[in-house]
Amino acid sequence: MKLTDIDTNNISNEIIKKVLFNTPKNEYLEADCLIVFGCHLKPLLDERIKTVLEILKVKKVDKILLTGGIGVAGDFNESEYMKEVLLKNNVKEEIILIEDKSTTTEENIINSIEILKNNNLIENKTIILVSNQAHLKRIGMELKKQLKDNKFEIIYEYPSSSLTSFENFEKNNELRVRAVNEIKKIRKFIDMGIVDDENI
Repeated sequence: MKLTDIDTNNISNEIIKKVLFNTPKNEYLEADCLIVFGCHLKPLLDERIKTVLEILKVKKVDKILLTGGIGVAGDFNESEYMKEVLLKNNVKEEIILIEDKSTTTEENIINSIEILKNNNLIENKTIILVSNQAHLKRIGMELKKQLKDNKFEIIYEYPSSSLTSFENFEKNNELRVRAVNEIKKIRKFIDMGIVDDENI
């Protein structure tokens, strides 16, 4: 079954789990770059930074790219906020790269790619993507499409908190609607040629 075979008017919990919560977990010891995707909700952003700090305890990461500008609420700069938290936790400033112009996932990816290219962090590199699990599918698809002529490895990492777990999406109608809309967006992006169709 491919993503384009999904009936977007009848998206079951099984489909949500298969598409958004079936994230591959690769074993790795080190990575060339770790990209943290911003969020206008500080509790979710804090979870992502906590995940980064947990990774740094046990893995070697050469560079950390923080991506996100002024969120929809307009009250703080996402990447600067993440940088501040990392510095307070003794992460070295010289390994941190900032992308603070983006306000959407699409802008996050386009602007981040520019920074990756400028720092020689794409070809034959290992890149960790950090966001909420339900967000990672589309991020990975968009990155692979944008960099289809490059050879690199993607590692997916996400918070283990119950806030963004499948079980919570399953029980909480508002979160379930978001998950359905995420799948509809992926399908729309396939139709627009922004991402490629995939098996699920």
